[in-house]
Amino acid sequence: MVRSFSLLALSSLILFLSCQKETSYEGDNTPAEGSLRSDVNGDCTPKTVNGTYTAGTALVSSVNTITCEVNVTKKGPYLIVTDTINGYYFSGTGTFTSIGSNTVTLRGNGTPFSAGVNNFIVSFDSTFCDIQVTVQGSGGGGGGGNAAFTLVAGGTPSNCASAVVNGTYTQNAALTAGNTVNVTVNVTTIGAYTLTASGGGMTFTRTGTFTTTGNQTVVLTGSGTPSTSGANTITFTAPNASCSFTVTVAPAGGGAAVGTLAGAPNACAPITVNGFYVESTATGTTNTIGVTVNITTAGTYNITTNTVNGLSFSSSGSLSVGNNQVVNLNASGTPTTAGNQTFTVTFGSSTCTFTVQVLPNDYFPRSVGSNWSYEINDAANDSLYRVVNPNTITALGSTFQIFQANDGTGLDSSGYYRRSGGDYFEWFDAGGYLGYDAPVWGQYIMVKDNVAANTVWKSNGFAGSAQGNNFNVRFSYKILQKDVPIIVTASVGSTTYSNVIVVEERLELEVTPGVWQDITGTIDFFGKAYYARGIGLILYEALNAAGVVQDKQELRRFRIL
Repeated sequence: MVRSFSLLALSSLILFLSCQKETSYEGDNTPAEGSLRSDVNGDCTPKTVNGTYTAGTALVSSVNTITCEVNVTKKGPYLIVTDTINGYYFSGTGTFTSIGSNTVTLRGNGTPFSAGVNNFIVSFDSTFCDIQVTVQGSGGGGGGGNAAFTLVAGGTPSNCASAVVNGTYTQNAALTAGNTVNVTVNVTTIGAYTLTASGGGMTFTRTGTFTTTGNQTVVLTGSGTPSTSGANTITFTAPNASCSFTVTVAPAGGGAAVGTLAGAPNACAPITVNGFYVESTATGTTNTIGVTVNITTAGTYNITTNTVNGLSFSSSGSLSVGNNQVVNLNASGTPTTAGNQTFTVTFGSSTCTFTVQVLPNDYFPRSVGSNWSYEINDAANDSLYRVVNPNTITALGSTFQIFQANDGTGLDSSGYYRRSGGDYFEWFDAGGYLGYDAPVWGQYIMVKDNVAANTVWKSNGFAGSAQGNNFNVRFSYKILQKDVPIIVTASVGSTTYSNVIVVEERLELEVTPGVWQDITGTIDFFGKAYYARGIGLILYEALNAAGVVQDKQELRRFRIL
């Protein structure tokens, strides 16, 4: 039976797969050999622990890393991992291209459960060494240090916070989630911090952990109720007690605010569209529009839009005198049709317009010209661009839209796709993907949008031969999660996608007629694909049999036409 798995050794299935199967790799995949460097006590040497580790805070793979050194005796691909302790672990993969000493970075995954010192065992080839990581308590204790930082100066000695005040403030009206203040700090030592300022019945505070040094922006969240109208001085607590900023509070029971919308009577400018808008999908708290107003008389306001395509925006509150104030209008309703929708904003006698794109109710859009840019393994310069070609191809009595991709070597074919009801199909060469001696074309369902979580389905078997052996392999799918929010973090920043379907893909081999066997453990691979409604594939992960991510493809930009 071991011989029957040889076809998977012929293909380069494990190195990295996109969920649409177009990626392939060639060359010698024999694993590298060598030994971890360690001292007489078994500790990795040299070693470095990067980032801050806090109980209850998820690790950031680009920040929370450890490094160790390997004496390479044979070049080739490698996988170096640690054990899982206290809810987190480290791993690294790549290819050693030189003999001798090589420094390897292992990226952290998971969330530490509790504070303390954790001793990780790093393993490679047949060698081991130890690295210790200190986890601080959620409040900054537990062995982790506190940050050292200063507030950045901003004009005068007393105004050293360079504060940007957000939201509107009215006497005797409690602050809301929109009342925040951005301050700039210069961090000299990473660690836990608490920053608090108060005055006039208001308090602004933030507690967290700095993981890098240098200038950084901290968003303080407001609470309390303004007690005095006019300019209120908000002073920081020690050791920053000499620093302050000003919050202007509108009087209670005042009249209507007077002013104009920026850009009126034409297009609102500037305008900020927040959140994604999807056909037949109700809007939520992330769906807002930021409009800019110039206020000449302080008072209450009511800013609204007309209703277009089942969707409208509005906001009310109080505004103080001043130019370039941003007001966030909250969305209401459910868009009924995909496409660009133009809205008119009204504030008093002032009006301006803005446009919102409503994405299609589709988990894998195939409209001509739509395109996506992906980042490979957090490498900003390693990317894949995919675009929908105007042409189609007919196969198996169905029409498939042609996709193309560019990994830096020019556009090439990248799959053939169609949708039927809630099923999304790809037509592809299974023989080329599996390493058969000849092409075996067929289709399979890669995702379903009309079934519940935990639904399982199988593809047809793809029969072929490799090196004189006959095989029949099929794909097994399971919906792990349905319509959940997922955060994707690429080099351009983090984006939260709503209504995501998470699909697991495994391979099965027909070992005897009608009897199929999951071969995840044998090939040490399975995949997870994440599809967002209205956008398409936002993340693909290739995992080993233990469930550790080996490679990933993250969306960093998209355009749906």
